[in-house]
Order: sequence, then structure tokens, then C-alpha cells
Amino acid sequence: MVVIMKANIILIGVFCVFCSSVSHAEYDASDLGKLFTDKSQRSQIDAARSGGSSSAEPKQADKVNVSGYMKRSDGKNVVWVNGENTLEGSKIGDIKVQQSNIGKNKKVGITVDGTHFHLKPGETWSKETGKTVDNY
Repeated sequence: MVVIMKANIILIGVFCVFCSSVSHAEYDASDLGKLFTDKSQRSQIDAARSGGSSSAEPKQADKVNVSGYMKRSDGKNVVWVNGENTLEGSKIGDIKVQQSNIGKNKKVGITVDGTHFHLKPGETWSKETGKTVDNY
């Protein structure tokens, strides 16, 4: 009985080695591509993560959409404007979020090209018309 169990364990071990060598033989390392990034790629990745842009000049906004905001207990509030967040700073392109006005009357204070207005989450302000529209 013990001899049969040892034989089964050896057989399973040989099978595992055979399967791993077969799958290893079919693997081509050139399919991996590069493992590391250079400095310019890293800065683009970091800018995308933080919601910032890697270009030198800020984007001009035709419309401003507030998706939502979060008042945090540590005082670092976050607003989502045009699909980007204010974790790294209060500016997104040419849009400035007024940090002191976040959540007052359930609105967010915004400044674009010297124009001040307040938006609730789900509202969009159009630069062309100057009107606010509720998206929901």
C-alpha cells in the first residue's frame, strides 16, 4: 500500500514537471514588451492618475460639469469637474474650484475666465450660453 502511494506521488510529480516544461516551451519572451518606463512615460502616467494634463497650457473649458464632491474629515475636500478631480490642486485646466465654498448649500463654487457661479452635482454650465442645465 505504501509502495503504491509513493509511486502515485512520483507519477504526479513527473506529470507536473512535464506540464510546466511544455507550457514554458510555448512561451515567447519577446511578447512581453518593455518592463520599465522612461521618464516621459512615467510623467504622463502620473499626470493621468492625478487627473492633470502633461501639456504646458491648460485646457479651455466650453462647459463645466460637476459630477460630485466629497467633504473629507481631514479637510482635503475633492470635487469632480469634467471627469477630473481636484486631489492635486484646485485648478483643472482653466477652471478654478473655490475650495472654501465646497458643499455650502449643496453646491460647489467655480470660476472660469473671471465668471463666478455655483453648481450642484449633476449640473452643467455652458460658457456659450451662460446657463446652467440639470443633467439628471
